[in-house]
Amino acid sequence: MPVALTLPIASFDPQDYSRGEPGIQGIVDLVKWELWRWSLDGSLSRHKLPATVEEIDNSELLPPRHPLNSHLIPARTALLEGLAMFSNEFMEHLLELPAHPPGYLSVTESTILPLLRSATLKSDILPVLCGSAAKHIGTEIILDYAGELLASPLDVSHEAGTSRNSVRLLAWKVSWDKRRGWMTFVRVYSGSFHDMYFPSTKDSLLVRYAVPSERSLQQFPRRQGKGIQIIALIRLRS
Repeated sequence: MPVALTLPIASFDPQDYSRGEPGIQGIVDLVKWELWRWSLDGSLSRHKLPATVEEIDNSELLPPRHPLNSHLIPARTALLEGLAMFSNEFMEHLLELPAHPPGYLSVTESTILPLLRSATLKSDILPVLCGSAAKHIGTEIILDYAGELLASPLDVSHEAGTSRNSVRLLAWKVSWDKRRGWMTFVRVYSGSFHDMYFPSTKDSLLVRYAVPSERSLQQFPRRQGKGIQIIALIRLRS
């Protein structure tokens, strides 16, 4: 289920919306309840959004007639109620709050983020963010949420395994090499790892691995998981 974590601010001048949106000048973070604003010279300022409807209406962060004002509280309400679908405990917490929107604006990011991460890792929700790579607007927010929500090597036990243990590995990077083709870099935590042959109905796939050194990939016929090893899986033939 797609869940919006941010809203774009095309312009801080409401008149620009009637003339055609100029692009993107700011972002509202619905989880941390912040407004990010980029000036014409690219400098960034962050502002905490008010916690009451009256303060939002009278806030100087967005003009009173700004089109986004009417969407802020419904967007946060949709975010919180969407997360409540996957946590009975959180749903009970929302039901105990004062009548929203004031109650929903009081929910802190420390309460939301663990639920958001759990639902993301289980593929219950798809976090949706916005920004502009050309103007470097919103890239920080996307990277922050990638670190806070996506799987991490810290989620896996780092105790050294042996070749007798079952194979445990974590893929963390994919890249393209002109000579070798697609390579997937993985961390091997335990087990014995060697060349693999995958037969299928359409084609056959031979995967070998190599250990990245300072300048190149040194290929080996076998690797055991004695300690954490970083290797590259290479598709040689299909």
